[in-house]
Amino acid sequence: MTAVAQLANWIAGKHSGQLIRKTDTPYFSHLITVASIAKRATRLGYEIGLCHDLLEDTNTTNDELLHALLRFGYPKPDAYEIMGSVLELTDVYTKKSYPNLSKTKRKKLESERLSHVSASAQTVKYADLMDNIEWMLVHDQKHAKKYLKKKHLLISSLNRGNGQLRQQLLNLIDKSLSEFKLDL
Repeated sequence: MTAVAQLANWIAGKHSGQLIRKTDTPYFSHLITVASIAKRATRLGYEIGLCHDLLEDTNTTNDELLHALLRFGYPKPDAYEIMGSVLELTDVYTKKSYPNLSKTKRKKLESERLSHVSASAQTVKYADLMDNIEWMLVHDQKHAKKYLKKKHLLISSLNRGNGQLRQQLLNLIDKSLSEFKLDL
């Protein structure tokens, strides 16, 4: 079995039982979608996309992820690059870590932090947002306008990633806003 197949099986197990909100779809399908989009846009994008929510949404540790990557046969530099991008994509300004900050302040700090992460991490973030927007448009239209506006603002400061994918994301946001008669 290839390293990527072993990683995918391991990630699927880590997210076992988790469902995409408001659906009966396994959460792992979101990870596959993000990975598939990111694969075309950045080196190791598939692997980073598979792992991007692992540290936030499971009890997996940094060390456990790194050891798994090495065990599956990823060369050390690749394992460290994947791990580094996953760490960059893991929220820092959480309610648990910063209980005295308002949600608005935490989100602002998180957006600022993301503007400084690596190109590969920003590229995977674009892919993540593309899938999240598709979900919003189907399952949470009530909050779509506010969400799309916030993500448009976020993307204006995330300009290190793959330019073509970033533009696709901006086009998706603009198209979604216009289709729902939601103006910026």
